[in-house]
Amino acid sequence: MRISALGDVAKIVGFVLGSFLLAALISPPLYEMGKGFAEVALKKDTADEITWLAGKAKKAEFDMYFKRALMLSAVVLLFPLIFSLRLRMNPKRLRDTPWSIYLTPAAVAHTSGQPLRRIRFGFLQALVGFLLASGIFLGMGWLLFNLNWFQWKVPPTSDQVVALLPKAAKPAFFASLIEELVFRGVLLGVFLRAFRPWFAITSLSFLFAAVHFLQPPDGVVITDPSSAKAGFEMLRLIGMRFLDPQAMLYEFASLFVVGIILALARYGTASLWLPIGLHAGWVFSLKLFNKLALRRPDLPEQFDLYIGQDLKEGIIPLVALTITGILVVIYARMVRPRPSQESEEKDTSEE
Repeated sequence: MRISALGDVAKIVGFVLGSFLLAALISPPLYEMGKGFAEVALKKDTADEITWLAGKAKKAEFDMYFKRALMLSAVVLLFPLIFSLRLRMNPKRLRDTPWSIYLTPAAVAHTSGQPLRRIRFGFLQALVGFLLASGIFLGMGWLLFNLNWFQWKVPPTSDQVVALLPKAAKPAFFASLIEELVFRGVLLGVFLRAFRPWFAITSLSFLFAAVHFLQPPDGVVITDPSSAKAGFEMLRLIGMRFLDPQAMLYEFASLFVVGIILALARYGTASLWLPIGLHAGWVFSLKLFNKLALRRPDLPEQFDLYIGQDLKEGIIPLVALTITGILVVIYARMVRPRPSQESEEKDTSEE
């Protein structure tokens, strides 16, 4: 374990905390600017795009402005984070690091899964991950629907379902690509330099779950959105989610297991293809199912332990994720290169 590598991990944790603090500071003035822009723009004859944006700004509540402030804060603080991390000291050749992740050779864990390798037919791994994740989750949704735990929002036609596919696929593709490059591409590499693999995977998965879990609660109301303290009031409400046992069971546990599976997929295959496919499959299935169905409002409260308001909350989704994780580990062992293949690849890269 290297002191410098631990320093990099501390910088990442500081980056997350700093993003939330900066968002708390800038969200009130951002709220004021948005409302002021909407009031002025809607009174004038402007382009359709400006009118649409102004309408969104007028309808948005403070929680939406806080989310946008958090995204902006993360982007602003990302650049100093990247330059502060020791990712380009004695970099490996680009063709040996297909995702442009430069780790010092002495700091790379010499075990299967590190560093990232260029693999043949990586797209097939992504396809396997997508079909595996989406298949199990949509199958779970079909089962819950047939158990009469969920119902159609509006009975869809086949044409309507086909029209929804690209709407669910677009966010699934972009979210999985960006998040896997950041979390399993860069951050897991940094964590593997500082910790043993099992602790690196567990700690990063906890961070992954926390970042996704620490979002403004649905329907939250801020007493005075224009106040300079409004952002910190939002932080307090977000932090209180950790004191909610139901939220911890429903959301945080599932997010943590998802992080574990994605990290194991990246570590087991030494590639981002499989985790990108898995991530996209989960997002796609959740988006598609949520557009079509909802939990029955008359479902008794005793079912809350088993399933929440969607497919990512409750014990049943945790079971589905566990089954997915087991299959991912088995698949990663199947596609893992043999020692002879690894030595041949090493000789080829050294030529």
